[in-house]
Amino acid sequence: MMRLLRERVVRFGDGEGLAGILTTPRKAVDPALPCVVIINAGVMHRVGPNRLYVDLARTMALLGFAVLRFDLSGLGDSAPMTGMLSLDESARQDVQQALDFLATSRSATRFLLVGLCSGANYGIQTAFADPRVAGVIAIDPSVARTLRSSMLHLTRRLKHMATIRALITLRHPVFHRAFGGRRSMAAARAATGQSERRAETIHVTPATMAGITPILNQTLDRGTRLMLVFTGGVNHVYNYQNQLFDLLPDVEFRNLLTLHYMPQTDHTVSDLASRRALMHAITDWLTEVFGGARGAAEDTAPLVASERRS
Repeated sequence: MMRLLRERVVRFGDGEGLAGILTTPRKAVDPALPCVVIINAGVMHRVGPNRLYVDLARTMALLGFAVLRFDLSGLGDSAPMTGMLSLDESARQDVQQALDFLATSRSATRFLLVGLCSGANYGIQTAFADPRVAGVIAIDPSVARTLRSSMLHLTRRLKHMATIRALITLRHPVFHRAFGGRRSMAAARAATGQSERRAETIHVTPATMAGITPILNQTLDRGTRLMLVFTGGVNHVYNYQNQLFDLLPDVEFRNLLTLHYMPQTDHTVSDLASRRALMHAITDWLTEVFGGARGAAEDTAPLVASERRS
């Protein structure tokens, strides 16, 4: 299938400090389709966890899209961060530079942002701010628990003997949160390998979700399309199909949201069956929403498994 695609290294941004791989079909790219930008997941470079981003880029390119997967500042082959920007601010600036690069080099006017975890968050945040973003595919973005999801999580945890022993011996993190204050919480995070800053970054509350309702409605008013995917890898937070609607009851999603729940899949979609299912779901959504060569990306898994570059 690689004979159907082109892949080349590109550099862009301030001082050409950002590096990426641009994947395009060998046939002419349909100018009516948005250009795709895939955003790093955490500290993983542009191939993505278990080469997920390679699969995504090639699947989308086979549908006729031009796809850029690139490294944020300080990751992979991109230059280190400079200046006084926070991690989040730097990432959002890098994504904007990726859009500007494609606007200049490919005359792109519309964009589709794709990301897993923190990459999903950056994609959604960029869509809020940039009207050029026509759609977002967000896999396991940060959300809050609901009362129902908390009860489901607790019920499942109580089935594990390790949890029961931790509760009996008062060593469970719930006791640190309830009685230990900030110092005990910091110790608990350190014990699980999390820094204070990282723990605060990923913590989302129902109030946080309510706070984004107005700007999310404004983004949807522009016609921005959303595909949100939640996996079993985040079932400690998101663990039932329609939890998003309980979190955001005042958002007018209309027909602009596709919600895909994969409870048997891990966070990085590492097993082949789940990877195929995700690619099929994304292919169906892309062809329904934006058009493209339906059926062209029927199976990219053997291709990716045999390809070791990029």
